[in-house]
Amino acid sequence: MQCVDFLPERIKAGRRRRQRIVKQTYLLGICLAGLVVLGTTRHGRVQAVRAELAQLGSREADISLQLQRRVDLEREKADLYVMQRIDEQLGSRLSTYMLLSELQRLLREPTVLTQLSIETMEVSATGEGGGHVNRSSRPRVAGLPGPGARTVKRVRLTLTGLAREDVDVANFIGQMSACPLFRDVNMGYSRNVRIKDRTARQFQASCYVVR
Repeated sequence: MQCVDFLPERIKAGRRRRQRIVKQTYLLGICLAGLVVLGTTRHGRVQAVRAELAQLGSREADISLQLQRRVDLEREKADLYVMQRIDEQLGSRLSTYMLLSELQRLLREPTVLTQLSIETMEVSATGEGGGHVNRSSRPRVAGLPGPGARTVKRVRLTLTGLAREDVDVANFIGQMSACPLFRDVNMGYSRNVRIKDRTARQFQASCYVVR
């Protein structure tokens, strides 16, 4: 069955125009909806990228801080290696000037020092300055550590001085024993000597310097 439209062309044109407008409106709505969906997706991606950039920036700052700390740690490591070598080779990290300054502080008139000897010695690791000493200039005797025994190097201080009486000597030895820089302070001897028609007490003491 064929449908025949007897409406005037003006009405037909208006109907076709309205249908075309409706179709264009639908297409425009679909395009707008697509643009909204695409914009929302792109916005989410942009936010994710920004978050990743912020995270990368934070990581970069952390890496820069770690690199700076690495430089500082390497410098401290080098200083520790130097201190370790000094400790292994010399037996103490204290300078001679510090030892002399401390001895000058401990000396009180009329006590004076006439001779001072500083030497590095090999000490048994079990004794650590307790008396077992292995010196290359002496032959090994019974009781001293053998060639295979573990030894460490310690600085031994031997000093000779003059005092007016035994009380002055005892005070000086007591002050050395109380000083944190000296360990195992031992009296070698104390005897009377004549100096220009006067009698004085000559003494000798030895100790180990702290490591």
